[in-house]
Formats: sequence, structure tokens, C-alpha cells
Amino acid sequence: MLNFPQRLALTVTLRLFEEQLRQADAWLQDSTETGILYRRELRLSPARRAAARQVVDTALHQIAAVTREFDLAAADYDPAAAIAGEMSVCWANLCDLRADKMKRYGPVDPGLTQTLDPYMDRLADLALLLSAVVRDNPED
Repeated sequence: MLNFPQRLALTVTLRLFEEQLRQADAWLQDSTETGILYRRELRLSPARRAAARQVVDTALHQIAAVTREFDLAAADYDPAAAIAGEMSVCWANLCDLRADKMKRYGPVDPGLTQTLDPYMDRLADLALLLSAVVRDNPED
């Protein structure tokens, strides 16, 4: 019933929707995450949380039904590529936070280079290192 581009569009769209539903469900189950520079807290009553989880469950069952009906194939992903890609983006963003680049936001304190740059250099190096670690030798 579907040609190849149609099948691909259906599969990819449902796969992305499923991933978002599963992320939503994870947040609905564990609603607080505290980092160093952020805090994520889902502010829903237990009743609304349960109702939302029911909608997620219903949607996942519907995706399963469509998948069976059209014999859609699952894909295997290795998150290493996503981690490596995200760390490359972080590296570029961290490099843009060195003192000489901060001039675009206004005058830069003369001591900023000695204070900020070593941190940004180390963090940028760590982002590249993590990217390399997850990319290299996948069988290790």
C-alpha cells in the first residue's frame, strides 16, 4: 500500500514520535533532575501525571498497531554517534566563550583571558576527548 518514500516517511515520523513519547514518559516517572547549572522539575499533580502516562501508553500501542499493519522495520541506533556529535557542538560553543570572543558582548576585563580561558580550554578538550572515546574502538 506504500511506496518506498511513503514507507520511509511513515517509519521515520513514527520513530521520532515514539522517541519523544518515551522521553516524556521518563520525565513523567522521574520528574526532578538536578544538575550543576540547571534544575528540571515537572510540576504536574499525580492525577495529571497519571493521565499523561495513560495518553503516552495509548499512543505507543497505536504506533505498535500501525507498525504491525504496515510491517514497518525497527532501526538499531548506537548512541555513540549522537554523543560524539553533541560533544563536537559543545566544543565549538566552548571555544566561542574564550575571552577574545567575548568582546562581541561588550568590553572585556583584561584579566578575563587568564581567568576564563583555561577553564574553557579544558572543557573544550574534555568535550573532544569524550567525542573521541565514544567514537574510537567501539568493541572495547
